[in-house]
Amino acid sequence: METELTKTIKRRLRQFNPAMNSNLRTIRWSEEVWTPTGIVDQIRFEDYIERDDSFCGYNEYYPETDCKIEGQKYPNGNCRGCVFKRNRHILGILTTCFEVKITVSDFKSANGHNFCGNYNYYVVPIGIYKAIEPLVPKDIGIIVYYSLTNRMRVRRTSSFKEVNSDDLSLLLYNALKKWVDKYEKEGENNDH
Repeated sequence: METELTKTIKRRLRQFNPAMNSNLRTIRWSEEVWTPTGIVDQIRFEDYIERDDSFCGYNEYYPETDCKIEGQKYPNGNCRGCVFKRNRHILGILTTCFEVKITVSDFKSANGHNFCGNYNYYVVPIGIYKAIEPLVPKDIGIIVYYSLTNRMRVRRTSSFKEVNSDDLSLLLYNALKKWVDKYEKEGENNDH
């Protein structure tokens, strides 16, 4: 049985710190999802810029000369702040796993340490942060929750890990089952 604090933290995580701060992004999340290592409290899938293939479009307008706008190029040669810059972003699916731990004993239990995403975070109340921080592996991030203000803050950023396509498919499939199951439970009394 989840406590009210756990439910509040999970609700707050749904829109916390997206990879792309834009209304054009897609974010989907699911709770209690089976992963290759066990059940994760919450998993989020969202768009992110996997690769930036932007380029200088100067030669489209002036094919006989090279762009000579100095000081406005990134190290890779792409324009910066230039009207000729052509954005070409290749989007990917970013997977973030969240394990919510509200007490030190909950954190130290064998259950719920199932990280398999590109980013992986423990989410804890500020009151237990100092006690669990030395116990968290360096590649796992920590997010603290402040109950007085209902705010969250990343105290340690997670390292990025590649997720292979088979594992991503499995995670998406298991999350999809949770989304559908939730819909069916809410709509049980509807006639089809």
